[in-house]
Amino acid sequence: MKEAIKLPKDEKLIAIAYLVNASVLHIRERYKDGELIKYSYHLMKGDKVIRWDNVPHHKEISTYPHHKHENDKIKESTKMDISAVLEEIKNTFLYKRNLC
Repeated sequence: MKEAIKLPKDEKLIAIAYLVNASVLHIRERYKDGELIKYSYHLMKGDKVIRWDNVPHHKEISTYPHHKHENDKIKESTKMDISAVLEEIKNTFLYKRNLC
């Protein structure tokens, strides 16, 4: 993705992407005044799951509210958007054949 797509003022984006390695990416974004305020990117392949979100739980994480679920583990994560998620999927999972 070369440039970010900004949705109008208060919008939701919900999408499902089927990736070349048979993974499925569920995308949920909420925008307010054109800015991304809530997100969840849920990557699945078989019984393996990775999810990046900013739901305000896991206050123990230093990057709160931004965090990453890897199966049953919670990890730190920077603020994500769809471009960052796709880049991480490409670099970490598609080419190195990790997890998904």
